Amino acid sequence: MGKTDIKVLGFLPLLALVMGSIIGAGIFNSPADLGSQANPGWIFVAWVITGTGIFAMVKIFQYLSTQRPELVGGIYTYAHEVAGEFVGFNSAYGYWWSSLLTNLAYLFAIPKILANYIPLLKENKWIAFMLASILLWGCYILIRAGIRTAGMTNMVITVLKVMPLIFVIGVTIFMFKPSLMGDPFSMTLAASGDKVAFWKQIHGSFGVMVFAFLGIESAVVISGKAKNFRDVGRVTFLGFIIVLVIYVLVSTLTMGVAPASEIVRASSPLGAVLGYAIGDFGRHFLNFGFLFSVMGALLSWLMLTAEIPYISAIKGGSFPRVFTKINRRATPVFSLTLSNLITQVLLFLLYVFSETGDISASGNAPLLQNLYFAAISLTVACILLPYLFSSILGIKQAIQGKDTVIVIYAVISISFLLWVFISMIKYVAAAVVIYSTGVIFRFFVYKERRETFPLKEAIFYMLILIISVIVAYFVVKGKIQF
Repeated sequence: MGKTDIKVLGFLPLLALVMGSIIGAGIFNSPADLGSQANPGWIFVAWVITGTGIFAMVKIFQYLSTQRPELVGGIYTYAHEVAGEFVGFNSAYGYWWSSLLTNLAYLFAIPKILANYIPLLKENKWIAFMLASILLWGCYILIRAGIRTAGMTNMVITVLKVMPLIFVIGVTIFMFKPSLMGDPFSMTLAASGDKVAFWKQIHGSFGVMVFAFLGIESAVVISGKAKNFRDVGRVTFLGFIIVLVIYVLVSTLTMGVAPASEIVRASSPLGAVLGYAIGDFGRHFLNFGFLFSVMGALLSWLMLTAEIPYISAIKGGSFPRVFTKINRRATPVFSLTLSNLITQVLLFLLYVFSETGDISASGNAPLLQNLYFAAISLTVACILLPYLFSSILGIKQAIQGKDTVIVIYAVISISFLLWVFISMIKYVAAAVVIYSTGVIFRFFVYKERRETFPLKEAIFYMLILIISVIVAYFVVKGKIQF
């Protein structure tokens, strides 16, 4: 492997990693994703609840980064510290799949927006597939060239994608018309006319909102690459505050500029809002802002996707040893390569079953039409476990240190995560199917150790395999729809 320069990321690249990981397709699609689930008033209520829960979690990450700096890698090491290697593995495995699904969502969002300018991407699905594949492996080459190089590139892209969002906020404040919002707390959705109870509107918003904040833990995940470990907690908190303000303003003010029904139907919701407000220039400006945002988020998430199995393998040996391979530029090459290959296979399968380059087009099967929303919801379901164990370690550490304030934050965080868990139960059931595939990696771990596969783990995987079969049966029968 050669000599490896591990400590390569300073304060600004770390902050860009946090903001770049959080700000992706979610914020640009949020007016449509949220508008299809709730009215503006209940969206704001859901933001208050989500913001409180995520803020509490941020405080936990910030606290643990200062109190337990030896737990490099965060998501895996926190769960390992709380409940041992096997729980640590499942926490890391869930986070890994959450990252893979996030990348997948980004990869089919990019051809969709470019199809507005290149019709061939909509007409020929394999051209769209080739474009997404080129982007996937282009990011791979950049990350393989070094975490420092990728981090600096991501910092530039983050600046480029924040600028259009600030522009949107300025325009929407100036063009805001309260009459367009109607009754913000109505039980009739402005976007569709459907009758939806207020609690369903709030619950329906959670998946979109938690997905929008995925990546808040990114500095913790990649903390082993930080030049100054104290920066980890600082950038996590600062990134959260900046992004929360942007999210709330963008997702609520836009509904006072364009009709909700038009926003929900648009391929680029924020582009549609600016097009409605200032004409074609606004629409094109935001479309390309969207592209910068998604490509930057894709780069950030591919970095994180490779990091988690590497940390899990090198710190606790819960992933096979082959995941510990890194190159001279501190890049976990095997983990990155396997992650890209899995993403490539999933991307290929999506396009095989798609009729057009736009996977969400009306000509496709209902599951494909809703695939973006299903993908982000599955992403959230997979990440609940690692978030939960991080909060549990926070409360354990705070009780030992007699830090009452942190105990309160941990209780708020755990309560919020359990609430999200209940509100997204069908996606949690689907996530069980994903967790069941972890048995493959555990088999190779014990083979390397020349140990017998533990009975407890065997029973666990048998149980979740049975649950997976039941879930698959209900999906086929249409009892569970995504």
